Amino acid sequence: MNFKSSALALALGALSSAFAVAACEADTGSGPGDLPDSGTPGTDAAPAIDCPAPTAGPTKHKDDVEGDTVWTAAGSPHIVENDVNVRNGAKLTIEPCAEVRLAKGTHINVAYPSTPNTGTLIAEGTATKPIKFTGLDGARWASVHVNAPGTARFAYATFEGGGGGDFEQGGTLVVRGDNAMPAKAVVFVDHVTIEKSLGTGVWMANRSMFMTGSKELTITTSGSDENPYPIEITEHAIDTLPTGSYTGNKKDEILIASVGGGPAGSGLVVDATLHELGVPYHIGDSKLDSFVIGGSEDGSVATLTIEPGVVMRFEPETAFKVQTLTTDKPSTAAVRAIGTADKPIVFTSASPTPKAGDWRGLWFGGIAQATNAFEHVRVEYAGFDCSCSLNTCSLGVTEHEAAVIFTAPPPSVFIKNSVFKEITGHGIVQGFDGALLNFRPTNTFENVSGCIQTHPRNVDSTCPTPRPMCDGL
Repeated sequence: MNFKSSALALALGALSSAFAVAACEADTGSGPGDLPDSGTPGTDAAPAIDCPAPTAGPTKHKDDVEGDTVWTAAGSPHIVENDVNVRNGAKLTIEPCAEVRLAKGTHINVAYPSTPNTGTLIAEGTATKPIKFTGLDGARWASVHVNAPGTARFAYATFEGGGGGDFEQGGTLVVRGDNAMPAKAVVFVDHVTIEKSLGTGVWMANRSMFMTGSKELTITTSGSDENPYPIEITEHAIDTLPTGSYTGNKKDEILIASVGGGPAGSGLVVDATLHELGVPYHIGDSKLDSFVIGGSEDGSVATLTIEPGVVMRFEPETAFKVQTLTTDKPSTAAVRAIGTADKPIVFTSASPTPKAGDWRGLWFGGIAQATNAFEHVRVEYAGFDCSCSLNTCSLGVTEHEAAVIFTAPPPSVFIKNSVFKEITGHGIVQGFDGALLNFRPTNTFENVSGCIQTHPRNVDSTCPTPRPMCDGL
């Protein structure tokens, strides 16, 4: 896999270092799907730090943690000389006010290596007694690596200068599930800041996700050309993404890289909400990374709710698929994308120089669920070749690329008050046998090279005579 602002000053008594955490707003530039104004962040003063001077440090650590171990504030700074492994059922607790300094390339591993394994890491400070992870003498340390079924909890903690591990996306906090479904909740965060990560701040892989209640995650001044996003996740983590700030990085977007839900062609197979977090979502890091909802083995329906103001930017040739498979059965997916006039939901190109046909658009496989709703959405720069053969009675139409493709009759005109612009091919393809549904009245179509909407075949697979131009309206 190639994702508003607060300030917190932290100090540790008589320690020789004082550290500051600042999250700043970055200008992400103009372009497709500009973010709606999300308001002005609060400016509450940071609480005074109340950390006594360490009396027993420094304390050096390496190798395995045994049993229940506590790294005390008094023993700070805690020096990680070589990888520290919290495994075989061990539990490591890091006290409020403690500081951890890691040597170049070192990790704190939880339930790793030798997986599957077990282990627990607890590093929960408070607003006045924070915890810090940083490099020893400014060294580029690797990561805190948490592997399911191991778990970790972090509160009022700062991670600075990590990302020096191999094959970890340059991440400072690396979280791995077990690749099985359902996805595993591995990490809890509350008022956590990650800054100056070599690559992504947080890398969540192998169907991992945050624990319920995670909040106020700040990732800033992080990212590289290879891994520019503050956070990289799979589709199974979207519902658990914490509130916070994801700006001031190489690229202020949250990367969603799809791994599927098990069966071929599957994707998100449980209900989830895509939250508006102040930055766009970047869909895919390759041409194969379409965003897919549905495809469960048992036929259950997964509903994705998209909040007003969400912007999704799609890699070239990818698609937003409300079920991949084309069948004559009810779809296993539904989407509730209800924006507002002031906060539309935007589906657009990820290209820095977008053009019509960059990405495929919206695809509905199977008979769309009646619960689908798209209102005040904007679909831009879609219409890449769908590689599909569908039914139509529209005169002269032989290609079916479009902003929206229906492969079976939808139950209603559930796309309303929306805008389709800069589209290669058609606005809406009705590629099935059934009655025409008219999506024209409340929607706007701008610079669509083909038909506004195509005409399906009749229920008996025949066409009217003469064949209509486009929809015949």
